[in-house]
Amino acid sequence: MNKTVNATANAPLPMASSQQPYSKLRLAYSLATIAALALLALYGDRFALRFATEVLLIGTAVMSLNLLIGQGGLVSLGHGALFGTAAYSAAIVAQHWGASLPVVLSAGMATGAILGVLTALISLRTSGLFFLTLSLVFGQLFWELVFRWRDVTGGADGLRSFPKLTWLGLQLSEPLALYLLSTGVAGLSWLALHSFNKAPIGQALIGTRDQPIRMAALGYQLSRIRIAAFLVAGTATGAAGALYPFINQSLSPEIVHWSMSATLIIMGVIGGISTLSGGFIGAAVYLFIQTYLSSYTDRWQLIIGLIFVLTILLMPKGIAYAFRPGRRP
Repeated sequence: MNKTVNATANAPLPMASSQQPYSKLRLAYSLATIAALALLALYGDRFALRFATEVLLIGTAVMSLNLLIGQGGLVSLGHGALFGTAAYSAAIVAQHWGASLPVVLSAGMATGAILGVLTALISLRTSGLFFLTLSLVFGQLFWELVFRWRDVTGGADGLRSFPKLTWLGLQLSEPLALYLLSTGVAGLSWLALHSFNKAPIGQALIGTRDQPIRMAALGYQLSRIRIAAFLVAGTATGAAGALYPFINQSLSPEIVHWSMSATLIIMGVIGGISTLSGGFIGAAVYLFIQTYLSSYTDRWQLIIGLIFVLTILLMPKGIAYAFRPGRRP
């Protein structure tokens, strides 16, 4: 009898009880997010809707990059090229074959998926600093293509005044329509990336990050895992990039430049590189400072730098983790 009592006393507490506060808080965050999106759709002005659309689309690109960095340890300086090239592909398709929503989204997603797989092939033979450097060179190749191929991409002038987005005879060029579309793309992308994270292949991706040799010895094919991760991330990034040109009806080569990739990484670190929701938080913080505070000071990038440093020092896991119950510094 005493042995039974001792065994019961020494048994670990159920995991459900320790996870209950976090589950409630996560539900509260989700409901608050849905309410905020609905209020913005009902009462937001044109400028606020365009700003929110940009946050959702760029946040989706950051979220997909968080999957690669947070889960796979694959820091890429070519992810901006995926987003920008998908945007150019969608804009060029709209100019020549019409701006039908399914066609535009298909072009962007296909471009992002193909470039994602190509980036994955680069990562198979390299890691760490070498992969970072090769991804930078890979991304700059596409910037050079966009910048030099003036007849198709417009060169340094970019693309302007392409057809407005349509679907089933409906005009989707209004800020509210674009906002609702971007909300749908962001939500579906989150579901896809979240499902990938929770699936066995997502857990295997963590293993390839922490113990690649052991994972290979256990029979896991690292190449397939990384290709699948880049494929999912690239497709989500391509979907967001496909809608991006229609916010302001313009594109410039800067969106394909390596600095865009660096900006996505900064957003991810500020929001939380190891969580999907951190992508949207980091994008909102960065774009708010860039859009609103830049009208008061030319040194808004200094503010971004200070926030970046303070995040690393005080909240190394990002803003998304700052308010979780039971968190550790």
